[in-house]
Amino acid sequence: MKAILFLLGGVLAVLAFMFYVRTQLITPENMFFFTMEVKNKEHQQVVQELVQKLNEKGLKVIRTLPMSKVIHERGIRDFPNYTTILACDIEEKKELLRKVPFMSVLIPCSVAVYEKEGKVYITSMKEILLVKDYSEELGDRYIQLIADTYQQLRIAIAEVAEERE
Repeated sequence: MKAILFLLGGVLAVLAFMFYVRTQLITPENMFFFTMEVKNKEHQQVVQELVQKLNEKGLKVIRTLPMSKVIHERGIRDFPNYTTILACDIEEKKELLRKVPFMSVLIPCSVAVYEKEGKVYITSMKEILLVKDYSEELGDRYIQLIADTYQQLRIAIAEVAEERE
């Protein structure tokens, strides 16, 4: 009887763990996006610091798009602060996009800085699933280029998110 109860307890524990993983760890947001909460900084300060950090790391910023400003001008006043930064203007960009044009979803990189429920977040795409699925078209050189670029991007985001005033 103890063995059966032990077995049932084990099965329940495994099922609970699987439920937790499916509902909390493996969500579309966690699979496709890298997101960090920024503490003790205002939205505009985060945007400025991130632009500076990206440029320092050679992930040249192409454009900063103040999305919330545009939305506010269209009459939606309660839309929270939201800025999109187009970056990763790397030397190999033209060569990569000529070979594999659909990789324009990854290069240049799009980084969002936004407010949600009074907190500031930075989000970018995760490249790994796209790179994996299109590895034949990309080849080793471009796979490594994209992986290195996104690694530097995540480092820049983390450095801005974790810096204290």
